[in-house]
Amino acid sequence: VANKDVNGKQCTIVWHVDDLKISHVDSKVVDEVIASLNVEYGQVGEMTLRRGKVHDYLGMKLDFSKPKQFVVDMENMIDEILD
Repeated sequence: VANKDVNGKQCTIVWHVDDLKISHVDSKVVDEVIASLNVEYGQVGEMTLRRGKVHDYLGMKLDFSKPKQFVVDMENMIDEILD
């Protein structure tokens, strides 16, 4: 996990191997981080981008859709393990 203050707000990058989750209150800051990553690593391969309030990340459903609430749901992963 890496955190940096950008424009007075926290920018967070979480990574696991080649999966990243980038967050900042201002989507333009996220765009700038993505552009910087493309400059540095774009020759390695194309990045897949997903934006929105709900994400599948490393077997977890991350839900940011409700104000002041963050939900992590791993029900599908648990069902898959038990099957």
